[in-house]
Amino acid sequence: ECAAEEPRVLCIIQDTTNSKTVNERVTLNLPASTPLKRLFEDVAAKVGYVNGSFDLMWGNGDGVTDTTPIDQNSDKTILDAGFEPGKKNFLHLTDKDGEQPHVVQEESGTTEDGAQERFIGPLPREGSIGCTNDYVSQSYSYSSVLSKSETGYVGLVNQAMTCYLNSLLQTLFMTPEFRNALYKWEFEESEEDPERSIPYQLQRLFVLLQTSKKRAI
Repeated sequence: ECAAEEPRVLCIIQDTTNSKTVNERVTLNLPASTPLKRLFEDVAAKVGYVNGSFDLMWGNGDGVTDTTPIDQNSDKTILDAGFEPGKKNFLHLTDKDGEQPHVVQEESGTTEDGAQERFIGPLPREGSIGCTNDYVSQSYSYSSVLSKSETGYVGLVNQAMTCYLNSLLQTLFMTPEFRNALYKWEFEESEEDPERSIPYQLQRLFVLLQTSKKRAI
């Protein structure tokens, strides 16, 4: 009930595992009362790893400062564990016991092109009744906004400074008149290369935004 007044802890997690070709950095802004177990759950959801298959260690933004993994099974809050509100708390996500983290396997729910055109708009969330309580639930966590099953929406991966284009694409997707008109358009393969057809590729992208089970495509 006092979450709005509670101190926030900014966690910056650097993924240094061998499963990544490029080190990925993610951030979490958590209430100070967040248990360590929930921290690991939120990190797992954000990076797409199976919870319990990786370690978190203290860092300073450049490298690991403490090679002792943070205890995932501790009952401590992140505040009690040494995290400091109002400061950047750097963590390094590393392999666990010499093994790479297990990547969450996405469901293969996408069908062939055109088969999903009868569906217009985001699919309804499973078991959802309405949206009025989405962000006031006592069980709300940052991980709950990261999966398709929870939000009903799919994001777009930033491919090096493409945030402006991603915003435009999402805006077009959320405009029913434009989306419906695009779904009614038919591609003539004999007249154009599908890889160079902007409306065809946009149509494919919209279908993925609507049907994919992934957090982002």
